[in-house]
Amino acid sequence: MSDPLSWSSMLRVIAGLGLVLVVFFLLLRLLKRAQPGLGGGRADLRVVASLALSPRERVLLVQVGEQQLLLGSSAQGLRCLHVLPQALEAKPPGAAMPVVPFAEWLRKAVSSGSSTDPS
Repeated sequence: MSDPLSWSSMLRVIAGLGLVLVVFFLLLRLLKRAQPGLGGGRADLRVVASLALSPRERVLLVQVGEQQLLLGSSAQGLRCLHVLPQALEAKPPGAAMPVVPFAEWLRKAVSSGSSTDPS
């Protein structure tokens, strides 16, 4: 009777697992290529802004050609909340607040702290 933990049986199990993983990876790549619209975004359809209201609910501002739509996304589906009469300008994220490098902030904090120190 052969030992169930022999090197040859372990090698067969590892080779079988490797073969299954390779087949699984190739099937995933094939399915990804077969899905329409996953390869790249269209220039005339894009999400301008998104706001999370809760973990499952979101409000999206979507640009479709020259028109913008305000959409609500929830667990029940997608619903058009409003069609905007004219397009809104999209601000890049972080445009409302200036970015201050940490080194500059630290220098200001240390210099203001030393001037107010009573000792």
